[in-house]
Amino acid sequence: MSSIITEVSLREKVAYGCGDLSSNLMWGMTSSYLMFYYTDIYGLPVVAVGWILLAARIFDAFCDPAIGYIIDRKGGHIVPRLIRNLAVVFGLLGCLCFLPAPFSSQGKILWAMLTYTAFGAIYSCINTPYGALGTMMTRSARDQVDLNAFRMMGCQGGQFIVSLLTIPAITWLGGGASMLQRQHGMALYAMMLALTATLLWRYVGRVCITRYPPPPVRHSPMAMLHTLTRNRSWWICNALVFLQFSGLAALYGFALYYAHIILRGSDELGSILLTVATIAGFTGAIICPHGVRLLGVVGTALTCLVTQVAAYILLVLAGSSIPFFFGAFVTLTLAQGIASPLYYVLLTHAIDRGRQASPPNTAGVAYSINTLITKISMGITGFILAGFLSYGHYAVGVSTYPAELQHWVMAGFVWLPMGAAALQLVFLALWPWGVVLRPKTACSLS
Repeated sequence: MSSIITEVSLREKVAYGCGDLSSNLMWGMTSSYLMFYYTDIYGLPVVAVGWILLAARIFDAFCDPAIGYIIDRKGGHIVPRLIRNLAVVFGLLGCLCFLPAPFSSQGKILWAMLTYTAFGAIYSCINTPYGALGTMMTRSARDQVDLNAFRMMGCQGGQFIVSLLTIPAITWLGGGASMLQRQHGMALYAMMLALTATLLWRYVGRVCITRYPPPPVRHSPMAMLHTLTRNRSWWICNALVFLQFSGLAALYGFALYYAHIILRGSDELGSILLTVATIAGFTGAIICPHGVRLLGVVGTALTCLVTQVAAYILLVLAGSSIPFFFGAFVTLTLAQGIASPLYYVLLTHAIDRGRQASPPNTAGVAYSINTLITKISMGITGFILAGFLSYGHYAVGVSTYPAELQHWVMAGFVWLPMGAAALQLVFLALWPWGVVLRPKTACSLS
């Protein structure tokens, strides 16, 4: 084949990054603002919010493996078509999550649970094939690093838009700061994001080429799962991703509460925190391939994790000092941004090695379970964070907060994710070093 067919073009890399850009316009809204929307704008009880976040993830336990199995049974050629066909449904359900239906208190809880659960299901059905798409586009380790760097830049780009615009947009679109006005503004804003996300997903499905689509697999689900259970690297990747997303869920889910309760700031300060985190994460994704060239994939990841643990300690020492806090916060989020693409590079590598070691192709199931792990992690973390707010007796609209609540917010924003980062160091040390991607196989973004 010609180089035009075998090499991944810059246009495709950008298009692939648009998938995570689209995801994070809506999924980023749910990870950064959904808890805040439920408690402070839609008026749901904190305890109910925790159960909603957890119940939606339990339902996803059935959706992710199911769509992964369908991909493996139908073959890789179905992936771009699946992404194109589900784009509109993804946008519609994402919009409904932030539609403030005028029901009773119990009706609001039921509406929130149904819409968020449905959105999580469609997210599984579109994001799982998107994750598997990367390994079907290329076999080159260099292109895999580049694709996942563009993916993380798209992820951070979506988070940047959400972080920077959400708070001012809902006030401006709603025409004021009352609860009803903010509900109206949030609904309009979510509608605009949903339309953009739909168009971006369509672009991904049209531009990205599956050069190495796996053939349809006729093995039973049990045989495919048995193949995966023998893949040690895949198990390590799942553990790493669970812990990584636990830290990210704590960061983005609790940033607004930390700004209010610890830093004594406003909603706007929380928005600034999320924006700074996104800019630092985007910068980290750009730096990532250069770090891999110098230290290798695992070496770069280890360095970033040690930096994160140190940065969390500095956050504790910073207290309410905003300049000190921001220095530690930028260091933390930059390290997270550099590390983020590496987990997907390691996952791709683990799946490729599994394919070589055992005949059944399990890419779809492997990615679907990995996606499931990320959402279970976020669901459990969200449930824990909501519990922290409940234990601290969080109330909307008060001017002073009890010391007990400050301790719980610090636990959710700092201690919980710091523990997750430390555990990642343990699991990464178990990675089979004899099969680590070498620095020479990676390059800078082309």
